[in-house]
Amino acid sequence: MKLSNTISFFLFMLLTLSPTLQAEASDYLNEVVRANGLYSDKQYVESAQAYEALIHDGVRNGYLYYNLGNAYIRMGKTGPAILNYVHAQKWIPRDENLAANLKFAIQQTQDKIEPPPPGTLNILFFWVNDFNFNELVYFAIGLNFIFWVTLALSMCFPFLKIARNALLFVLLLSFVSIGVKIKSESDLKLGVVLATNVEVKSGRAVDAITLFQLHEGALVTVTDKHNDWLEVRLNDEQKGWVPQSSLGT
Repeated sequence: MKLSNTISFFLFMLLTLSPTLQAEASDYLNEVVRANGLYSDKQYVESAQAYEALIHDGVRNGYLYYNLGNAYIRMGKTGPAILNYVHAQKWIPRDENLAANLKFAIQQTQDKIEPPPPGTLNILFFWVNDFNFNELVYFAIGLNFIFWVTLALSMCFPFLKIARNALLFVLLLSFVSIGVKIKSESDLKLGVVLATNVEVKSGRAVDAITLFQLHEGALVTVTDKHNDWLEVRLNDEQKGWVPQSSLGT
């Protein structure tokens, strides 16, 4: 599993922002370097603990989740590995190494459940799947600035009206894309079985009828929550309730 050092560069860039952020980012950077070093020395348990501590402290970066997933897969913990790969995909959806590692990890599970296919909106707005939410927002902000500059210039240079209209169309499309991204992420909430095995029940009770079993690393769609129980679905026919403690989301 290839270790990514991109997160180190990301934190390095934070050093240029402000004295307060410089101190915090410096601490984070040192911890990332230490965690990467532990991973390189094959001390996977210690490196995983270091990555987890960074996440607990509020660091959110796709490559951090990716590195943590790699540490877990080296430890033979497919459930936590798949969970962190899924988290990483929200931040770095175009990363080929991540996609390959997730596929490899799924093949190590007993159930071998692939991620659910994209919905109709995601098929129509296919490019949304290749960008994370922040990228779509930044693109819309930049495009909005260019549009207003072009709009102002088109008052003096009529030949820019075609460019203005084209920019307006793309700008509106970018806003719609953001909406599609928000809806798809809110509608599709993935969960990963972290327990060795879990019985999927017909109701929210331990003594309810067992419908089927899932094993560590199984990918499910979480459709509802009630107290300490989660409703999960594999498809239209297979769904039921599992204890919240058995699942990572």
